[in-house]
Amino acid sequence: MTPQPALRATVSARFRDDEPVFGPGYRLVAGIVVPRFGDTGFWSGDCLGRPANQPPTRYKIHFAPEDPLITLQLREIAFAQFNPTHRVLRQAAIYRSAEPVAFPTVKMCCQKLRVILRWGRRQGLPADPGRWAAADWQSFLDELAATVGDTTVANHVGAVRTLRELAAVVTGVTPFDDPWDERSAAEIGRQAVLNATTDDAVLATPTIPPQTWWPLIRAAWTYVHTFAPDILRWKEHFEHLAVGLGHGAPPRRHVAQTADDTDAQIAAWLADPGNRVPVHAVNRHGTKAGDPIWTVLSELITAGQQDSIFATHSRSPRARALARRAAVLAVVAQGRTQAVRGKVAAAVMNAPRHVRASTRPSATMIDEELRRWLANRDNRVPIRSADDGVGRAGTVIWSTLARLIWGIPTGDRFTSHAESGRARRQLVAEAVSAGQTVVMAANRYWSIPQPCPNAARITGKVGTTRPWRTHITQVELTVELRMLRAACYVFVTATSLMRDSEVQEIQRDAVTTYYGSPAIRSHKIKHDPERPESFWWIIEPVAEAIAVAEQLSWHPTHLFASLKPPRGKKNRGDRGIIAAEDIDYFIKHVNASVDAYGLETIPDAHVRSHMFRRTMSVITGREPGSEVALGLQLKHAARRALANCTTQGYAQMDTTWAKEFDQQLEYAAALRLVDLLRARRTGEKVAVGPGADRLHAGLDQVISTIEDDPVLRAQIADEQAEAALLATQFANLHLGTINHCMFDAPQAECQNELPADQRGTAPLIGACQPDRCRNSVITRRHAPIWIAEDDDLTARAQDPTLSSPGREAVLIRLADVQRITRALRQRRSHSLMPVSAKTATKLREAMDRLLAGEPLHTDGALTKENLAREAQVSHATVHRAHDILAEWNAKVARPVLRTPGEVARDETITELRKQLREARATITQLNGKLDALATVTSNLYHENLALKKRDSDRRLAPLPSAE
Repeated sequence: MTPQPALRATVSARFRDDEPVFGPGYRLVAGIVVPRFGDTGFWSGDCLGRPANQPPTRYKIHFAPEDPLITLQLREIAFAQFNPTHRVLRQAAIYRSAEPVAFPTVKMCCQKLRVILRWGRRQGLPADPGRWAAADWQSFLDELAATVGDTTVANHVGAVRTLRELAAVVTGVTPFDDPWDERSAAEIGRQAVLNATTDDAVLATPTIPPQTWWPLIRAAWTYVHTFAPDILRWKEHFEHLAVGLGHGAPPRRHVAQTADDTDAQIAAWLADPGNRVPVHAVNRHGTKAGDPIWTVLSELITAGQQDSIFATHSRSPRARALARRAAVLAVVAQGRTQAVRGKVAAAVMNAPRHVRASTRPSATMIDEELRRWLANRDNRVPIRSADDGVGRAGTVIWSTLARLIWGIPTGDRFTSHAESGRARRQLVAEAVSAGQTVVMAANRYWSIPQPCPNAARITGKVGTTRPWRTHITQVELTVELRMLRAACYVFVTATSLMRDSEVQEIQRDAVTTYYGSPAIRSHKIKHDPERPESFWWIIEPVAEAIAVAEQLSWHPTHLFASLKPPRGKKNRGDRGIIAAEDIDYFIKHVNASVDAYGLETIPDAHVRSHMFRRTMSVITGREPGSEVALGLQLKHAARRALANCTTQGYAQMDTTWAKEFDQQLEYAAALRLVDLLRARRTGEKVAVGPGADRLHAGLDQVISTIEDDPVLRAQIADEQAEAALLATQFANLHLGTINHCMFDAPQAECQNELPADQRGTAPLIGACQPDRCRNSVITRRHAPIWIAEDDDLTARAQDPTLSSPGREAVLIRLADVQRITRALRQRRSHSLMPVSAKTATKLREAMDRLLAGEPLHTDGALTKENLAREAQVSHATVHRAHDILAEWNAKVARPVLRTPGEVARDETITELRKQLREARATITQLNGKLDALATVTSNLYHENLALKKRDSDRRLAPLPSAE
């Protein structure tokens, strides 16, 4: 196509350049400049309140500086989305939702449209995208789908549809039809990607592979739980060391305080009649006697935190500062003053001084500090170990010495160009001649190692323990601090199911309880412009990680923030981190320190914040009832119906984790067989049932393998080694409640219930026939259930009310069960977990009391249930006491008939239980209706709010007069 000349319009005919991008409907942060429509470079969203996980450079909408027309078009599109009720849109008959689009969404829309419009320029398409053919739009998608996923393609489709919707107010764009005939963006994206690739796998948020997930989580927890106390202790040591070496005032966390808080603090201080305002005693430097000393008063009121709360030239609004001064002058007029001279005012008033880290000491203070440092013979003057570009080996490293003494990074105080510097050099030379030196590795201050006593001990590969660090330098501490912050982030994000934006909005004192369980408080940002406060349930280790992060942060409110203490005029650390960089940094450093720190190697994989959330959803999604819990924790939707599909999709299993869970199940089954293996080693028959011979043969094979291998024989007490062999021998073992299945498809009775093309994959639990299938084995753990079933069927067969067909069915089932119970009873005496002598005594005494009609704990009925209750043991324990049961059966040969009174009692109990069930069902039904009504009420309430807000944005126009 022949290239079309692009329009070069730079001024909008619809929006004024001086209009603020964010109108009066926004909650703007005070003191931050609001961008104007005429700004062509970028629009910053800082005035809306930048989320902690967004660096300032990324919370901006950039345009296309190389093309004025595209820049104008993008500005008009963004402005229209930020101001959906603007009069220009109404005049153009564009009626969008009154709720403005979120800043990140508008930014993404502009990015996508910038890519599309630039592509059109390169392809020679018309400058007006409204004149593009449907084939042109599809060509762009086809080209894009070859390199990105279906979600990204769908986002570009959404941007095009936004352009189409707003075409009437966008310069150089004529209205056009939907190129994709109103098909859903998701469907278009999937089809485009499917056409561009032969891989038919579903593209979605990927999981972290299990082989990466487990070492990563274990490494993060090791840092949080084991290494954190040491790192925090060394951090405090270096901070105190810097203070002791003359670095100046120790770094302090700025106390977060709003202007309203300061006003309240001033009012409280002035209200105390014991407080007196310091005033000048004499005229001095333009101030008159009797005028307040504002700096000292600021320090008195704020306890040294600030010295300029009354300044009219500060960042605070001038009107607020004047109001504060007026309140003070009213107290001065009452005579509550103390006249002092300015130079000694702070000392006389005992005011805590506001110390800035940038305060420069006098020459006398510098010299005194130098002499005091040299007088301590434990202090050593650093000298070079080798020639470098500054000096020769054996000469003093002046910059390092200055850092050791005064905490400054340069050696200017030792300059030979000044008399004071030469005098200081002479003092140092005397110390060097006296041998008070230390040779510096790498000639740098940062390489001075500090000992690490009482460091946590780790276990090495050969089983020996040792400290994880013996010495640490300040450079290494900086690395460990960042590692610890990254570990806290990884652990909290991985185990709490929170988004990156939600984790980085966690503030101090965020750990609380929610409905009686430990929880963490933060703000939900995605899809919610109001950023409501929400709660996420956590486990105790997460609370520990939060506590560690709180000690690391220098920010007054946020936990994941700068690790550098504030210096000079900057009184707070920056909030927010770049999570991707910290995750990569953590993995790289762990892999570089595997041997030194006793950690596992983390296999290489792409790991990002959103993948933690997806992976943990897959793990927890296997638990019963997990859908409801995941829906609440993921904050997917307020409505239950929406939470269903979203949560299920997020917790959908992928192939890597499915294999991981299968391996864990196999290993768990193998651990259950370890006890059987050890019993079999003594010659015991550990199982009965149709498949018992196969189980015994497999156990014998494992025993033979262990005995034939000297290494394995030495590990005969190692449960892990035995479990590994058993997992290999019984790869298809499936654990069960009434039996175990050694699945072999040709011998499986359950496979007969399946179509021929579906057989041979896994056992069909619902069709299991444990007493007949040749894959079934019954062990001593299953015996109480089978014996109890035998007793229940025997009692039922004696029921005189049972019909003949019913009795015949019971007797057939009883014969099958007794085939197993007879085999269990024929086993060696006490082989099926026999009861102890003490328990046997309790059972015999209980049996004697029941037979004598002198019960202590029951109603006296001669039943096995009462025998267990009378002896105060479990029902299963009774069925393991075979000798006692044999005596019981001999003495109680048939069921005891109930008296008429007992019959009436039992009928009353049955009727009451029926009424209770019906009442509970009614309560459940009513609760369901109440929940439904609450949901409807909530929806109506929010819809009402939206309608009120929309009506408030409408402007009323007077009707034309009849004249």
